[in-house]
Amino acid sequence: MSDYLFIQSQDPFTETRAGHQYRLAQQLREAGRGVTVLLVQNGVVPARQEAQSRPFDSLLKAGVKLLADEFSLRQREINDEQLKAGIAVCDMGAAIDAMLASHKVIWH
Repeated sequence: MSDYLFIQSQDPFTETRAGHQYRLAQQLREAGRGVTVLLVQNGVVPARQEAQSRPFDSLLKAGVKLLADEFSLRQREINDEQLKAGIAVCDMGAAIDAMLASHKVIWH
C-alpha cells in the first residue's frame, strides 16, 4: 500500500483547488493509506487557530498527519503557539525524507 505526501502551497481561501486536494488527501486516509500534508508558502495560512476552513479542519479530524514548514511560518509571522492542535512544525527535509521512502508526492 502506498503512502502519500501532499505538498500544499496554496490556501483554501484564495485557491479553490486547495480544498479539492484536502478532500483527496482525506479520502486516501479514509481508504487506509498513509497520508501526510506538508504546508508550505501560503498553505500554512489555514493552520492558524483563528482560521476556519471546513475542508482543512476535516483533515485534522480524519487523522491526516499535518506538517507546517518552519520557514513559511516565519515569513508569515506565525509562531508555533498560533497553530491548531495536531500540526507539527518541520523543515523541507520532511519532503526529502518522504521521497527517499518512496512515498507518492503530489505538489500543489
